[in-house]
Amino acid sequence: MEQVPEEKDEMTRPGKPSRHSMIMRGIVTPIFGLLAVTAIVLGIFNATVWKPSAHVDAHARTKAAYVVTDPGVLPLVDSKVTMRVDAASAGTAASADQDSQKPTICMALTTAKDAAGWTAGHDVARVRGLGDWQTLSVGRDTSPGKAVKSDQGVAFQDSDMWQQVTCSDSSVSMSLKTDDPQAVLLVAVPQGAHSLGLEMLWQRDKLPNFAMPFYFAGGLLALLAVLSATVFAMDPVKRRKQTEPEQEAEETPEVSVAQALGNAILPGLGNRRSPASGRRLRHARGQARQGDPGPPPRPPVVIDPRNRNLVADQQEGDDRRADDMSSTRVISSKEMASYLARLAHEGEEGRQ
Repeated sequence: MEQVPEEKDEMTRPGKPSRHSMIMRGIVTPIFGLLAVTAIVLGIFNATVWKPSAHVDAHARTKAAYVVTDPGVLPLVDSKVTMRVDAASAGTAASADQDSQKPTICMALTTAKDAAGWTAGHDVARVRGLGDWQTLSVGRDTSPGKAVKSDQGVAFQDSDMWQQVTCSDSSVSMSLKTDDPQAVLLVAVPQGAHSLGLEMLWQRDKLPNFAMPFYFAGGLLALLAVLSATVFAMDPVKRRKQTEPEQEAEETPEVSVAQALGNAILPGLGNRRSPASGRRLRHARGQARQGDPGPPPRPPVVIDPRNRNLVADQQEGDDRRADDMSSTRVISSKEMASYLARLAHEGEEGRQ
């Protein structure tokens, strides 16, 4: 039972921090600091080691008469894209003449509507997008309808349906810069090619910045760590005293004329306050808090100089000053001591 007051005295000692301050500075602040360092380190890794590559190279293989990219695939990663197609010949058992003949592959830039009209009724391999950053997603289907080529008998490279066309032996490539989501690439594969290698390359000018969110989170956590070590670690009582200085000033008691005179003559007497004055002060403060305006002010007294005799008033004032001067006399030390004793006696009666 005797150790409890000693512990309270140690906790209330001015030089020793409180329990709240020790928790905030010893536990909460290090946690925020560790999280801030972790976020900043992750941001540095995303800006250096884990930074996305500016080159995206995806591959796929297929067997089809035509290859068409779906709308929106060309500007999928960036507006700058290059597509390459390599075709393999029929097989190893073919003759030397067949091996010497290289298949001709044509690639054209067109719209999805024109590509669907040209490939109607044929086996088509569709490049639908990216399976991952290194693999193209390719699907196969058969376009419905009747082929335009069989009706008109126009060679692929001679058609006026293409915005841009190129043909080459065994492999063909085309580099574009387009933001049109309806633009597609159509590749015509000869019948002698059984396997087709597809490759699409994008060159990114603007890389996604994954490091900035980590930097922002690290700065916010560092700010919380500083606040936890300073503002949040202060005792609530000290914060309340700092934010309410005006309320403390209002609680200061007023000093009356009698208290000031008593404090000048007898030290310690001026600090004594009568109960009646304390009650009046508390009553006035209570009315001020409740919003009571108190008694109404007295109306001003208007004096009409026409109804007064200025000469008589001046003579009366001169007579009054003469009487005051005649009644003024020197107070003896005995009378002063008697006055002070009587004043002290009245102060004791007021306290009782």
